[in-house]
Amino acid sequence: MRYVLEAARPILIDLLSTIVFFVLLWTTRDFILATALGIAAGVVEVTIRLVRKKPIGVITWMSLGLVVIMGSASIFTHNPLFVMLKPTIAYSLVGAAMLKRGWMHHYLPEIAKPYLTRDDLAPWGYAWSSLMFFSAVLNIALALTLDPIAWSASLSIFGLASKIVLFAITYAAIRARVRSVRNSVQAKTQADSAA
Repeated sequence: MRYVLEAARPILIDLLSTIVFFVLLWTTRDFILATALGIAAGVVEVTIRLVRKKPIGVITWMSLGLVVIMGSASIFTHNPLFVMLKPTIAYSLVGAAMLKRGWMHHYLPEIAKPYLTRDDLAPWGYAWSSLMFFSAVLNIALALTLDPIAWSASLSIFGLASKIVLFAITYAAIRARVRSVRNSVQAKTQADSAA
């Protein structure tokens, strides 16, 4: 379980402002308040990382930029459509970034890194990219047809469920690959030492 949490932690931290926004929108039903506090959460998150001199990933910077730009546009125009379309931009940008081979290496637990190559991770990176592009298209349909509360619930349920399922499949496959490579290395080492 420790390795699952270690693998999921960076993703959850990258999405903190989005999580704050959705939770506040559902609990308060106040779109402006949820947007403003989502922006504040993103700024606080990045500020804490800067103060602690922790690395800040591209996804975090992009998420913060989109939250600030699209959130501000929604607040100033009192039109929730800007924030509702923000995930489409984010999903598209993240999907494009995930097309780069090896991006998953940063998210691997340290114990797994020595056993995996870019080729081992590439199919899973492309699977995640495909999910992001599909989510982008789905969000447009939801944003144009649903009110903000129904949109946020639908997008959240789909987003959470699809990511949990793909994360579980990816985690299980990568763990199996690590075990296979580790066992091969150990068997070769034992054979070499016996010879």
